[in-house]
Amino acid sequence: MDKANKGEWSEIYCILRILAERKIYIADGSGKKHSEDCLNVLELMRKEAAERVVRYHCSPLTTEVTITVDSYTETLPVSTFLKLADTMLLEIKKGKGTFALSESLQREINETGLQSVKAASRDKNDVYLTILDPRSGVTRKNIGFSIKSEIGKAPTLFNTGTNSALVYELDGMTPELMDEINSIFEVDSSGEKFVPVMTRFQALANNGVKLTFAGFPIHKRKKIQVFCENLEILNPRLPLYFDTALRGLLSQACPSRDVPTVTDYVSQINPAHVKRPHEVYEYMIKSFLYAAYCGLTAGTLWNGKSNVNGGFIRVAADGEVLAFYALESDSFKQYLFDNSLIDLPATDKSHGNYAEVYEENGKYYFRLNFQIRYSVKNT
Repeated sequence: MDKANKGEWSEIYCILRILAERKIYIADGSGKKHSEDCLNVLELMRKEAAERVVRYHCSPLTTEVTITVDSYTETLPVSTFLKLADTMLLEIKKGKGTFALSESLQREINETGLQSVKAASRDKNDVYLTILDPRSGVTRKNIGFSIKSEIGKAPTLFNTGTNSALVYELDGMTPELMDEINSIFEVDSSGEKFVPVMTRFQALANNGVKLTFAGFPIHKRKKIQVFCENLEILNPRLPLYFDTALRGLLSQACPSRDVPTVTDYVSQINPAHVKRPHEVYEYMIKSFLYAAYCGLTAGTLWNGKSNVNGGFIRVAADGEVLAFYALESDSFKQYLFDNSLIDLPATDKSHGNYAEVYEENGKYYFRLNFQIRYSVKNT
């Protein structure tokens, strides 16, 4: 282990906390915890590297945890995991930016078998749990969960990238105006210069430039609009949703970035001219949020299949650990809908250098991009 941010360290903390408590509480559709609704954890498995799998066996008959890595086995008392979890939570809360844990804490964590900050899994699962439901007596083996932390910056549900940008053709643009728009910068509190996306967008409108949505970037290797094809599997009208949402947010016609408010705004505009706009757009974005959680990205062709068989575990700002079942799709989709917001990412190269006017084959274009973050309402 080296350095990591609060969200990344939280993955290790979450594992320690689960092993310390040997149970995990389940949230309802509103994200609330019920003290009587919990699952007993019989085993936790983490893929630390391609050839390194760590298993933690939690016997309900003892107060010990048995650690197995390849042929090596060790047993530690539950109190060890409890102490490490409590200590680590304090250090995470005090940390700033990217930071290292204290040497003594890192050494003790390594002794529990945890060697890497992030799991090496190729899917969205950070840990796999074998759980016993005490109400039914049913045991489920190797259920995959991803870990999302609210300690520090809000975690992302849909990550932005070059291929997720919306491309607009500009009518009314000139070389002089292009230079003027691209020269608009602002300075943050640290003195760093950045691109003010909203200011540039509004400058286009103020200069009478018309933006016509033209699709998404062509994937460099596949030579197709990958994100568009993925959206078509869910609903071919989804590009209209994002186009209307971004225009509304950047023009400030839409008053808030949270998904319910944005969806209400899109429903009022009704860009697809559907007969039941509120129901259609809400269902549409819920399907997208769920698909994004289950593996949909902008840069990889998606076949509509989920790579999730469990759900996600939320680490709250106070360190509480709570599980959400993705398999209960209706309530889980509602939770994602109620607790997500549309955000504007940085405008660097990895995000497509968006919000910059450019010329191509005699025409002018402008790109907008977005990401979706969790924004849990603690009510």
